Amino acid sequence: MSKHEQTPHVPRRKRSARLSLAMMGAGAFGLTACGQPPEEEQITEVTFDEPRSFQSVEDCVAADVYTRSACEAAYEASLEAVPRFSTLEECEAEHGEGACTAPTEEQAQAATGSSGGSWFMPAMMGYMVGNMMSNTNRGRSFERVYQEPVYRNRQNQGNWNAASSQATQRVTQRNDAMRTSVAQTRQTATQRSGFGSRSSARGGWGS
Repeated sequence: MSKHEQTPHVPRRKRSARLSLAMMGAGAFGLTACGQPPEEEQITEVTFDEPRSFQSVEDCVAADVYTRSACEAAYEASLEAVPRFSTLEECEAEHGEGACTAPTEEQAQAATGSSGGSWFMPAMMGYMVGNMMSNTNRGRSFERVYQEPVYRNRQNQGNWNAASSQATQRVTQRNDAMRTSVAQTRQTATQRSGFGSRSSARGGWGS
């Protein structure tokens, strides 16, 4: 089985399945040698597989690439990312007449954690799922699922191929932003490390 065909890690909570720039921030600190400043764990490299488009969770499962739990978690996370509006008029003003709908109870539960409330969203047509692999400066690697909703708007007029293409563009833009952020974070960490080394050499650390 090739690397791309391996079943990805399934997050325990659906929100952890969402790809977020927040994952690159501070959060993991370890003990270091006496007198040395703690090293912040940062992502140093991130790669993305080409995402696949599915029109339903069952389509995702049938493809036999991801586990059912991964397909379901990705679908729920995609619903969280669909634009939400307080009125049908507001939604249609942005996405086009006839492009919006009220969520089903299942969709509302997945998107907000509650089946109550009154809001509208562009009609969900499916979603995209891909694998992301990230490495950290502590030599650890993490594999996780990322996703993107495929929904109707005035540009694609409900055409699946056009809607999938637009979702791919959003994925590409987001992944490029992730790579840029990782590079900037790595550069900042390197500069801080250099400052600490010079300070240590002058007796500033651990003297």
